[in-house]
Amino acid sequence: MSAWNSALLCANPASVWPPEMAALTIKQSKNPLFVMGSLLNNIPEEIAEKSLEIAKKRNITVVATGGSSLTLSKMNYKSRVIGIVELINNLKNPEWKGFDAKGNYDLICFIGVPYYIGSQGLSTLKNFAPHIKTLTLCRVMHPNADMSYPNMSYEEWLGWLTKLIDNLG
Repeated sequence: MSAWNSALLCANPASVWPPEMAALTIKQSKNPLFVMGSLLNNIPEEIAEKSLEIAKKRNITVVATGGSSLTLSKMNYKSRVIGIVELINNLKNPEWKGFDAKGNYDLICFIGVPYYIGSQGLSTLKNFAPHIKTLTLCRVMHPNADMSYPNMSYEEWLGWLTKLIDNLG
């Protein structure tokens, strides 16, 4: 599988994971974090609903970046709000206690973060935060993540997110 933008390649690209494996990874995580980006405001509402369903099923802390809190508040969901760059800088620090003071996170799930900034943030985490694994649930492949979905249409994406939710139990 190739990156959405073929110029953004890396030496150790992400593994493409089907929904069943993504669900298993989330279930095995001890302290996951779900980062929802500004594209949540521009994609079909069904995707935002599925994203929140994933977070609620596993009681995952949700962080809104880039104005995605607008969509989340319309859905009556109160999330943490922080800039993506500030969040990435905090995550790099293994001593950071996180938003709930339980310690740093072991898995970061991303959805709706614009590709150009998501790619750079994922690259930073890959190279400077070896204590964290990253999983992108976007409809485009992110080679700088540890695990990613492949490039797909909106309909396929909705189906993959539904399968992920079904496998979370």
